[in-house]
Amino acid sequence: MSRTITVEGDVNAIDTRVLLTAQGSVTTPSLVVPSGMKKIIGMICAIAADELADDGQYVAFVRLGGTAVLNGEAVIMFAGGGNQLPQTGSDVAPSIGEPVVFEDLDIDVSPSDTITIAAEIAGVDPGDTAVSVTLIYGK
Repeated sequence: MSRTITVEGDVNAIDTRVLLTAQGSVTTPSLVVPSGMKKIIGMICAIAADELADDGQYVAFVRLGGTAVLNGEAVIMFAGGGNQLPQTGSDVAPSIGEPVVFEDLDIDVSPSDTITIAAEIAGVDPGDTAVSVTLIYGK
């Protein structure tokens, strides 16, 4: 048996830790690890940017921490991208937020404790960016 949580947020500056605490129309979902769940066994992440800030490349990663994550914070890189600013009179190239699936994670968590899920971008600012993370808990 597994349980999930999905959170999302906007990461609009590089080298800035942004807590993902919303869930669409739910502004404050519970970040407490469900009772009986002892591991994060999977994760699905996606990122999409408007590509309007600077030319260059970036990487995106998730930080899993808080009192629920045993053995210290887990940092997992999940995406990278690059962009070139559009020239006057042309359109911006599309930014497609393909999900990245991690199926065999083995991150120990403490049931009934609170997890923090944060996203960060390093490199060159790609502009306004949306990040979504789904954690899959297991026994």
